[in-house]
Amino acid sequence: MIITDIKELKIQHDEPLHLLRVEWAAGRDMRRLRPALEQLSQVAIRLQITHGLLAIDTLPDISAYDQIWLGSQWLPKTERLALKQAVIVLSSGKIYNQQAIETLLTLNRNHVRFDFQFFSQSVSAMHWLTNESRRLPALLAEWDEAFGPMAPEAYQASEPRAPYRRP
Repeated sequence: MIITDIKELKIQHDEPLHLLRVEWAAGRDMRRLRPALEQLSQVAIRLQITHGLLAIDTLPDISAYDQIWLGSQWLPKTERLALKQAVIVLSSGKIYNQQAIETLLTLNRNHVRFDFQFFSQSVSAMHWLTNESRRLPALLAEWDEAFGPMAPEAYQASEPRAPYRRP
């Protein structure tokens, strides 16, 4: 199911897998990062999400002020989440944000009690996150229908993608 409650984020929910797929959609506008992430936390708690994917390749560099807020306000709240596995999708060219996130996770290791991985592409992350679920083809098709297929960037290695069709 596509969720359209938070305009800065593209969101997909799958109830049977307790999965939430999220992608930053506000471009370079970081003014609503904090409210969007607060809303996202509330959605994840309400839906009892155990598996989450956050694609932030289009997110600008996270400012020092936002990093402080993430580390002191937002990440400690992850203890209230039912998360078991989480993925950040970020291309290899986004070193600054990856290092910022890794530092925040290290500093908040007492609050982050779930398996956490980085992937460079959402499709391969979804394969891992869903453990190759039979539901995956329908989820990928639903995402593509709502938001369009994502072409790999020129500096990324292409990963094969099966031509899934909606039943």
